[in-house]
Order: sequence, then structure tokens, then C-alpha cells
Amino acid sequence: MKKILLFITLTLGLQANVYASADLMQVFRQALVSDPTYEQAISQRLSTREGVPINLAGLLPTITANLAAPNYTKYASSGPASGHLSGTQRGYDLNLNLTQTVFDFGKFSGLLSARALATGADATLSAATQNLMIRVAKAYFNVLQDQDNLVYIGSTRTAYAKQLDQITQQYRVGLKTQTDVYTASASYQTSVANYIAADAQLASDKENLRAITGEYYPTLSRLRDDFPLITPQPSNIDDWVTTAGKQNWSVKASRYQAESYRNIIKQQFAGHLPSVDVQAGYQSNYFAASGNTLFQTNGASNTHTSTASLNFNIPIVAGGLVIAETDQAKYNYEVALQQLEFQLRSTLTQTRQSYLNVVAGISKITADRQSVRSNISSLQGMQAGYRVGTEILVNVLNQQQSVFEAEQQYAADRYAYVNNLLALKQAAGTLSEEDLAAINTWLSDNTDQYGRIIDESKYRGRAKKHSGN
Repeated sequence: MKKILLFITLTLGLQANVYASADLMQVFRQALVSDPTYEQAISQRLSTREGVPINLAGLLPTITANLAAPNYTKYASSGPASGHLSGTQRGYDLNLNLTQTVFDFGKFSGLLSARALATGADATLSAATQNLMIRVAKAYFNVLQDQDNLVYIGSTRTAYAKQLDQITQQYRVGLKTQTDVYTASASYQTSVANYIAADAQLASDKENLRAITGEYYPTLSRLRDDFPLITPQPSNIDDWVTTAGKQNWSVKASRYQAESYRNIIKQQFAGHLPSVDVQAGYQSNYFAASGNTLFQTNGASNTHTSTASLNFNIPIVAGGLVIAETDQAKYNYEVALQQLEFQLRSTLTQTRQSYLNVVAGISKITADRQSVRSNISSLQGMQAGYRVGTEILVNVLNQQQSVFEAEQQYAADRYAYVNNLLALKQAAGTLSEEDLAAINTWLSDNTDQYGRIIDESKYRGRAKKHSGN
């Protein structure tokens, strides 16, 4: 019995995990380890940072060793003049060399350039992290907006189906005309087509989210209807612009890129300058012989030689190569400066636009809520008038479409506000995981919060029959 209860408990637990809604933070943490674009940024940073030890190696001592393999020779000969001769010879040669740069302006400049690139790579990775937050949030809220639209369109489709069914019944008893039936049927067919298109858009945006995270999410936590509308702090747009100019990670990366090219100019110009290095060497030679020989006596010798020198390398002419490479580096530096200027202007413009969009978004959402209430109230009045004969069907259907459009606009403005709030912090360079966590508290697992899902199955069959499909 206990085993059965345990099995049921585990089964229910697994089902709960399957149908549990994923929230924004869960999706983002999955994207951190799965998004190919972000993983590429990490690898690129690591690769760029290796430029520092590569350039530093040119300024550190270089030691080489060469050992001639110990040789061993054994010989024997005989003849009428020399008689019998035999013996052995053995020996080895060892060479050690050390080179140390004392002054090389090109190598020092190359190290400074590599360090600037490494720091820029850190800034680029920070920008990539913020960009991942923006992409995840945008893809996440696109799915939620599609789900909202599907709910609204489904509710509208159900209302049109019910309306078509009622008008068809009234037409059969002579209370409505054939024109009323055709008008109601056309509205229903349009709503069916809209529902199919909205369902396809939802599936497409879910796939876009899967492309970032590598996982498919059947359900996502929804944005609460009562989430707070926060005014940007500080409330001065110029303060945000100033912060963006100093802290935006893409701007920082462009600055370090320009600094790197400035040092490359010095590195190339160093081809005109002398360089100084120290060289030291040590050589050991060992030779030994034994046996009966004609021209040498038995014995061994061991010779040690040490050398040291200070070398001045003075370039004289290189066929114009140094001048051309220096000019090329100057042009590359000008390109980097223009890229920095473009990035700075784009960032400041984005900051201003995002700030204004956030402020305007608060007013839009407030107005959208009132618009939805007003359109629903007007629709209810028209429906009542239509039932007593004081309102025509076309006006009722048009008002039903107005309700749908107001609801769609309300959903779009809610998600646009959240995205603009994140975009503002990204432009200012202050966007962090804590900001996503704060927005995550605005989400809810309650899928019934809208209260607009109507059971339309009982209408679908009759509406299909009366529409001629």
C-alpha cells in the first residue's frame, strides 16, 4: 500500500512539474547556459584576453638550450707501419642562450594595445549579458502577448458564433433577414481566420524563445493586470543621458577599441626607433679519448665558455614598410573614433526614446484600461438595443471589433512598457539580473486572471453548420 501511495505521489509530482509555468528568471537562467550567441561572446572574450600574455611574452626573457647528443666512437686498425691501434673517443656540446629585451617601444605599445582590447572584451561581454536579458524578455513577453491575443480573439470568435447561431434561429422564424445571416457569418469567418493566424504567431514566437534557451515552454507565467507602473528614477531625462554616456557597456567597448588602435599607431611607428636587448650565452664542450693511438695521447678535456652582450638594433630603411603600416594604423584609428561617435549617438538617442516611451507608456496603459471598459460598456448597450430593434447588426459587429482592438492595444502597451523599461536601463548601462528578478515578481501562474475564456464548443458545431462550412 505504501508503495502504491509513493508511486501516486511521484506521478502527481512529475505531472505538476510538466504543467508548471516557467517564469522569466527560469527562462533567463536557462538562456545563460544555452544561448549560442552568448556562449560565443564568452569564448570571444577569453580569446581576446589571451592577447595580453602573448604580447607580454615578447618582453620577458627567452632561454634556449641546445645539446649535441653525446657521441661515442670506437676504432681498431692494424698495418705493417703502424702496428695494431685501438681506442675510443666520446664527447658532447651544450649551449645555453638567454635574450632579454631592454627597450623596444613597439613591444611595449603592443602590450598596451592588447590590454585595452582585453578590457574592451570585458565590456563587450557585459553588453552581451544585458543584450541577452533584453532578448529573453522580449521573446518571453512576445509569447505572453500572443497568448493574450489568442484569448481575446477566441472570446470574440465565440461571441460571433453565438451571435450567428441566434440570428440564424431568428431568421428561421422570420424575425431576421438573410442579409443579417450573411453579415453575422462574415464576421464569424473573419474571427476564425484571425484565430488561426494568432495561433500560428504564438507557435512561431514560442520557437523563437526555444532558439534562445534550447527548451520548449508549454506555459509561461503571465504578467499580472495590477503590476506597478513605475516612473523612471531619476525623473530627469538629462540625468539618464549623462549616465548612458559614461556607463553604457557598448560605448565603453568602443572607447577601448579606439584606445587599442591608438597604441597600434605607436607600435607601427616604433619601426623607426632603435631597440636594445641583452644576450648571454654559455657553452660547454667535453672530449675524452683512450687507447693506443698515433697522434694523440689518452685523456679528457672540458671547455666552458660564457658570453654576454648588449645589442643595439637601429633600423635604417625598410622600403617604406614602416611608413605605410603607420599610416594604415592612423586610418584604422580614425575608423574606430567614428564608430565610437556613432555608438555614443545611438546610445544617447536610444536612452531618450526609451525614457519617453516609458513615461508615455504609463499614460497609454491607463487610457487603454478605460478604453476597454468604455468599449465593453458600449457593446453591451448596442447588444441590448439590437435585441429590442433600436440598433442594427452591423453597428453591433463593428463595436465587437472595437472591443477586440482595444483589448489588443491594452496588451501590446503593457508589454511595450516593460520592454521599454528594460531598454532604458540597458542604454544607461545599469541593467542587471536584479531588474529581471524585480519584474519576475510582477508575474503570476494564475491562467484564469483574465476571465475571458468562454466555452465555445457548444457553439462551434452549429455556427459551422449555419456558415455553410
